[in-house]
Amino acid sequence: MKRLQFCIAAAMSLAIPAAAAAQDATEGPDAPMRQIFQAPGAVAFMTAPTPGEGGRVGLWTWVFLKQPIPGGANALALQWDIDCAGQTTRTVRTAVYREATRLRTDAGIDIHATPAPGTPGAVTMAAACATARPRAEPLPTLAAARASAAQTFAAQP
Repeated sequence: MKRLQFCIAAAMSLAIPAAAAAQDATEGPDAPMRQIFQAPGAVAFMTAPTPGEGGRVGLWTWVFLKQPIPGGANALALQWDIDCAGQTTRTVRTAVYREATRLRTDAGIDIHATPAPGTPGAVTMAAACATARPRAEPLPTLAAARASAAQTFAAQP
């Protein structure tokens, strides 16, 4: 879990600087989503995978953080393009948030890569490519996911 926390913090810190990252109006979706991981200080939810080109799947992952990172962001929404057969992922875009306010949207990478074990990409790919889906009903909205994350953080030391 420490590796997962480190990877989330690293991804967030890279997303915040105002480098030459592309910005657009796309925000993470307000759609039903299931929790895919929980670690001290971080909770992530995933929208249902949708079929894409060449057998790939697309989805969004929302990651909520207990403590904001430098720059004030405490959530991000990542749009993924996942090749389940090839076991690779590509981040299409990352939207960075402070509460419900979108701070920026950065373009993703152009190539698919194999995610390192224990990283958000690996956890997302495993959940997206699983043949058996969880029995629990998804949370109906982004607000419900955000409230669930807040409850989780309130229960953590």
